[in-house]
Amino acid sequence: MLGGVKINRRKVVTYSLGAGALGVAGALGYREWRRLHYAPVANVVEDHPGLIPAAGTKVTARRRLGRTNLQVSVVGIGAGGLDGPEPIPRAVDKGMNYIDTAICYGGSEKVIARALQLNPGLREKLVIATKWDVGHNWKKSEILDSLNDSLKRLGVSTIDIMQLHWLGGGHKFPDDGFNRLNNQELYLAMEEAKKSGKVRFFGATSHAAERSKILRHAIDKGAFDMLLIKMNVLDYESADLPALLAHAKAKDVGVVVMKSQPAGDFIPNGYAKSKYSIFQANLRWVLDHDVASVVHSKIGTDSTYQDLAVGAVQERFGELDRALLYHYASALSPDYCRGCGDQCVPACPHGIAIPHVVQFAMYDRQYGWHERAREHYRELPVAQRWAETCLSCSRCNDACEYGFDAASQVNYAKQRLS
Repeated sequence: MLGGVKINRRKVVTYSLGAGALGVAGALGYREWRRLHYAPVANVVEDHPGLIPAAGTKVTARRRLGRTNLQVSVVGIGAGGLDGPEPIPRAVDKGMNYIDTAICYGGSEKVIARALQLNPGLREKLVIATKWDVGHNWKKSEILDSLNDSLKRLGVSTIDIMQLHWLGGGHKFPDDGFNRLNNQELYLAMEEAKKSGKVRFFGATSHAAERSKILRHAIDKGAFDMLLIKMNVLDYESADLPALLAHAKAKDVGVVVMKSQPAGDFIPNGYAKSKYSIFQANLRWVLDHDVASVVHSKIGTDSTYQDLAVGAVQERFGELDRALLYHYASALSPDYCRGCGDQCVPACPHGIAIPHVVQFAMYDRQYGWHERAREHYRELPVAQRWAETCLSCSRCNDACEYGFDAASQVNYAKQRLS
């Protein structure tokens, strides 16, 4: 029971808005939102403008990244869409010192190298985290070759954090989220990389539905100093992230958050005027948890978003944010795929990898990462991408307890990414 309403556990959108006035951090059916006796803030959508910082305002807050003892800015630079060096020194001037890139983020490692070349002294101001796409059966020599390639592209002698990328993400086959972690060659390569001074610390990343279980397994390996995780208001509870954060804290493993905006830049109908304040409210919500930093790709490409990120951390998560996200989450829920596959995959008669296909469609549609989306899509086995009956079948939609239209995204991916 919540507010006198019995919650239907078969139709849930799980989220957490912190331990505040609502006094709830549990599971709510999105069809139940409008029935709850919640006292809304008047005109919360229209009257919640984004906070733009005064000239000269910076991100001054730093948090310790677990046992690395690195002091990182609470918001950092996501390099997923990086296509030019200019935003990097600007973000650093705004107080950000953490940048997250990857081997598969287009040419972002080379862009970072260019920024370092053009701005003497910039390297010393940055904590650089990148990722290697190590397969489940890679040999030590292959893994070290991948590291050396990243060092060359970045133009540096040492990488601060090298992360095992996208565990359970569907772009490395076979990858169940665990088999890549169980490759002993990986740990031999990590040991040598650290001994040689090429890598200071190691991390593991995931935004799979089972990321809590996968990354707790990574923590238990004892070799990873930090995690990069998908975390937002819509699936914080259903993805079992409280257990993951608690385990990371107990083992002194640092946590950085990605994908804080549940559906990228997509804003539900009626919320356009709150676009930027929702962006800020989501950042503040993340930082209200026991994490070190939150990164976002727009901070690496757009000065407006950089300023909004700076403005966001000038205030703590408050009741106006809570009210805004309460209504925003309600409106967004049926448009947000949680990637669980719990109902849609068993319902599919052809074994389509629906969560992965939807993810890649989202990269193309919302992030504008067409080539990357296309590459990941083509790495899926052909039989798991699409079937002729997808044009008329809607079993995945009928099965989804959140009301998400997966079928349209599967067909969109076929048209755009094949």
